[in-house]
Amino acid sequence: MNLFETEFLFCVLSGFFLFHTLSRISEEGKRSDILFQWTMTTVFGFIFTEILKKWGIRSELWNTDSIFVYITKSNLLLFLSYSSLEEKIFDLRPVRRFVVSIFLYLFWVSLLFGIHFFQTNIYVQDNTFILPFAISLGAFVWMREMFWNDTENRMQVLAYDSSRFVYLSFLPAAFLVLSPWKVDVQFYNKLSMILIYGMSSFVGFLLVSKLKKEKLSEAAEIGIWIGALAFSSCLGTEILVVLPLAFFSGIFGQLLYSYLISLSWSESGVRGVVSFLYPSALGIFLPFLLAEPKEWVHSPYVLLGVQVLYFLSFYLAASLSFGIILLNKQK
Repeated sequence: MNLFETEFLFCVLSGFFLFHTLSRISEEGKRSDILFQWTMTTVFGFIFTEILKKWGIRSELWNTDSIFVYITKSNLLLFLSYSSLEEKIFDLRPVRRFVVSIFLYLFWVSLLFGIHFFQTNIYVQDNTFILPFAISLGAFVWMREMFWNDTENRMQVLAYDSSRFVYLSFLPAAFLVLSPWKVDVQFYNKLSMILIYGMSSFVGFLLVSKLKKEKLSEAAEIGIWIGALAFSSCLGTEILVVLPLAFFSGIFGQLLYSYLISLSWSESGVRGVVSFLYPSALGIFLPFLLAEPKEWVHSPYVLLGVQVLYFLSFYLAASLSFGIILLNKQK
């Protein structure tokens, strides 16, 4: 598979993010509104970056030489922007909703530069650089649940949807287009490992659900996210060592899900924390367990400090951004 075919494949995969997101929106009017905003953001963003490129201002983080890569990145960032607030975005008045949507999009764009800073200046133990997105989105969901909860509309009647399992299994992989890898055979090997880890955690997640006779909404999505994100930071480790750990991470993920539901959390809040914040916290510290000491980018104590700084930087940045958005919440 050549570069052009790979870019096109990832463009299609990223489109599933938007389709999956739109399918969650309850009303047709809201769906049309958010789709219009996404289209305008993508189009004007492309025009703006092209103008900057004509002026000689360009960045490796936002290379528009390939339209497929641009659309892929834009789709993923739009998915993150909506997932940050989900339908709570519609609680805002139209003008505020538009401003907040642009603010969220710019936040996720700026996150790319934060990742680049850690990649080039403060080396971290993270093979894919997916974790910052999961940490930040998890922080948004956590803060949303704490400070913008909706006690009148908490869905706790959960149902398992198996019809989307096939394409859901590829959703975490789509984020790898944002990683610094080159497109070669090694890239596809790592891609397959991400999917296998996700499948293993899903089996553990589903097993506990079956034993407890619980049906969880989007169990496939949650289970796959756990393994794919948590173990993305230590690719290259012996697979027979990782698979049992991924399986157990899925088990603990399901137990965490049940515990948060017992605290009367909303379904979307529980889903976001278990899918993103929980595996990203695991991914920060798993390299100490799975990576060979000779592969560590720093000495043990320095690496511990860098990894903690890595987590806190993106968590606090997302929390601060949520605080700014919270000022726009209607009383």
